[in-house]
Amino acid sequence: MKTWRIALAALTLAWAAAAPAAEPILVGQSAVLTGPLAPNSLAFMEGQKLLFDQLNKAGGVGGRPVKLITYDDVYAPDKAAANAEKLLGTDRVVCLFGTMGTGIGAAMVPVAAKYDSFIFGGLTGAAVLRGPKVPIYHVRESYADEVHRVMNHLKTVGVVRIAVVSSDDAYGKGIEKDALEALQKNGLSPVLSLRFDPQEKEPARTAQQVIASGAQAVYVIAAGMPAINVIRALVAAPVHPQIYTNSVASSFLLYKELGDKSRGIVLSQVMPPFWKTRFPIVDEYQRARRSAGSEGEGSYLGLEGYITAKAFAEALQRVKGPVTTESLRRSIETSPPMDLGGYTLAFRPDNRNGSSFGDITMLASGGKFAQ
Repeated sequence: MKTWRIALAALTLAWAAAAPAAEPILVGQSAVLTGPLAPNSLAFMEGQKLLFDQLNKAGGVGGRPVKLITYDDVYAPDKAAANAEKLLGTDRVVCLFGTMGTGIGAAMVPVAAKYDSFIFGGLTGAAVLRGPKVPIYHVRESYADEVHRVMNHLKTVGVVRIAVVSSDDAYGKGIEKDALEALQKNGLSPVLSLRFDPQEKEPARTAQQVIASGAQAVYVIAAGMPAINVIRALVAAPVHPQIYTNSVASSFLLYKELGDKSRGIVLSQVMPPFWKTRFPIVDEYQRARRSAGSEGEGSYLGLEGYITAKAFAEALQRVKGPVTTESLRRSIETSPPMDLGGYTLAFRPDNRNGSSFGDITMLASGGKFAQ
């Protein structure tokens, strides 16, 4: 009997070893892994990895793991387009996921359309990448919504002398247009509107022009280190206007680079406060971070990555039948709204903007937030 049991156990192990692993669901990503905008991208990806690791540990989707294939685009549109071509044409991913930036998204959209595919989620709120015919499903609200919220706030508190400073790239130009329209809607004109080279590491001249304009507030439109560099030059002055910026400027990076000189900077946000666990999705994110041994308190970008990946996983799990590009598209567009734990997304065939959540925060001392 003992010999029979040993033989059966050996045979069972042999079957297990011979059994083919479930075929993964391949998802493609072009991301900024190197260069000045990498910190934002890596923080965003950290949240994604937390969710996908959890998902795969629990058995994946229908027993299939989700495998994210990622290539570096160094925030160069031509490289992002080449990455999209490789991902869709060679790697045969089911769709593209989690891109970063307006120029990057604009470069990848024609490739996605060529393969009748789409992009799910990404760090952009640009108007040019939104609309029922643009193959991108957005998990965050638009930049126009962010800008209008800030400008309405400024009007409410009586600030009327406003400067607008934007990076001279696709990202900056798009939001600059939204900012000027929002000012006009409130019956105002900027006291100064200028663009700066995002590659310039010490934009002292830009800061001097802002201060000389007599602005009460300056709205800085840039992402990652280019935003940091302009703000660093502003806070170095003995007196400067109140600084406002939007979500992708990155609050965690502001404090990391500027320390307590970041105190008082106001940011619009498109995610719930990442430290307020009264939101079930935030509590889930923080528990996932602790389980993974992550350091620190997390970040808005990390939470956004986690929420984006969770929404994508939910869409995959709602697919009826085999997971294909078309079945996943139907799942996204025709399923009921997703309640992800205090953060709701709803897509329709004529609406690919899933969220209208927005908030305004101010950095306090020690990198904390005052609301």
